[in-house]
Amino acid sequence: MKKYFLIMLVLSLMVCVGAGSVFAGSEGKEEAEGDTVLATVIRTIDNPYHVRWNEGGEAYTASVGMTHELVTCGGSSEKQINDIKALVARTGGNVVFNIDPNESPDCVPIAKALEDAGVYFMTWWNKPPELNVTDYPHWVGHAAFSGIDAGYYGATELFKTFDTPNQGKIVAIQGMLANQIAIDLFNGLKKALAENPGVEMVAEQSAHWNRTEAFDIVSSMLVAHPDIDGVWCANDHMAMGVIEALRAAGKAGKIKVCGFNGNPEFIDAIIKGEAAGTTLTDSYFQGGIGLSLCLAAKQGKLDVEALPEGKRNWYAEPTYVNGDNAKQIKAEYFDNPPDYDWNDWWGKWAGGM
Repeated sequence: MKKYFLIMLVLSLMVCVGAGSVFAGSEGKEEAEGDTVLATVIRTIDNPYHVRWNEGGEAYTASVGMTHELVTCGGSSEKQINDIKALVARTGGNVVFNIDPNESPDCVPIAKALEDAGVYFMTWWNKPPELNVTDYPHWVGHAAFSGIDAGYYGATELFKTFDTPNQGKIVAIQGMLANQIAIDLFNGLKKALAENPGVEMVAEQSAHWNRTEAFDIVSSMLVAHPDIDGVWCANDHMAMGVIEALRAAGKAGKIKVCGFNGNPEFIDAIIKGEAAGTTLTDSYFQGGIGLSLCLAAKQGKLDVEALPEGKRNWYAEPTYVNGDNAKQIKAEYFDNPPDYDWNDWWGKWAGGM
């Protein structure tokens, strides 16, 4: 009798283990075969630029009735890459990605991992120049806005605000130095300086795209260089930290600031006379259109490999903002935002890189 019960116990355990394996496999299969997950991969949501990027991703995802996931890395390249791989594993590869790589070199492991997994993805801003999108069939595209043009525009608008236009001293606040866009923006500033020898850059430092860090740096710079006429910034988020430092020193509006991205708070600062200009890149549109392109590729509606190179690696068209049009731009993009056509994939396309 004891032998009989022992045999039955062993058989029962085998059935349970087998059933557990079947159920686990079925659960994984169900997730893999369900709706495609649309993933937004950005640095943080502390920056209003990335907040609107995520909102655009959510809006597009809602329009197609699918699931949206936000992946943030807090400035850690290792975390960003690992989180991308983890989401691929969890979804069984039934996912597409719209990515702002933390740093330019990160594109290499990201592209390899997603190509190996057969997952469609798009990147923005950061990519080593020698890395070719067309070498990866699942890399739908890489897009950016010309940092050189934007850095130059911000600088020239800033120089106009000096007591004697194009004659004075500035300090510069850079972004993350390994980011291609940060490099290009600073090159745009240097181009403007070369054309305006009456303007001297007396100090420059990276604030790593961080508002608080920019506040601290400029607070110190104002002590070392109390006679500056302007502050050039590589993005609006840092520029708002600079404006806070200028307000604390009683110099806001007297010393103007320029930025990049077109965040609504910074556009308000232009309207108030505290800032000179910025370049609006419409991150809401970026957040939705990148996911739209990748989903179309996954669903077979877009033949990626048949696209011309200029539609896989391109510059998008920005909107330049200064005191003349800031109120109008705020109304058109933020107070009464436009209706976005998520299938107009290259509506903001300006030309291949």
